[in-house]
Amino acid sequence: MMQGCKWSARRAPAGMLEMRHLAVAVLAVMTAACATLGPDSPTEEKVKVVTVRATARWNAIIGKDFAAAYEYMSPATRATVTAAGFKTVASRIAYREAKVTGATCEGTTCRVKLMLTYDAPTPMPTPLQGKNTIMMRGIHTPLEENWVLDQGQLWYVWPI
Repeated sequence: MMQGCKWSARRAPAGMLEMRHLAVAVLAVMTAACATLGPDSPTEEKVKVVTVRATARWNAIIGKDFAAAYEYMSPATRATVTAAGFKTVASRIAYREAKVTGATCEGTTCRVKLMLTYDAPTPMPTPLQGKNTIMMRGIHTPLEENWVLDQGQLWYVWPI
């Protein structure tokens, strides 16, 4: 029964009750997914989380969503590097693919190993094309990233 803008739980339409149950279930899943990590969290859990976060960060960079990629940076890094500065550096190279090949965690730090595939302009005289640069395509490069546990989450540390 409706009185003003209030719904009575006993007389709420069946659809409303189903929506309440769905909302509670979604909230429970989101809470579990956002569980905070600590220095004493199991190493396997930290490795799993940092692998997922590193992959998501690189997917954002590859998709040119630099604002989303910037959000994975540690609070200390974000205090030092601006979003615009990050975008300027990250957009210089056309990244094609990033694969996490391994990760290790100890205490509050993790190291993530990746294999990057990208295209990059290279300064080189090319008289036939009349340009000073050529594009090198499909370059494969191993990379190691540092991640730090802060405020219950693992964050990428920009190598300044």
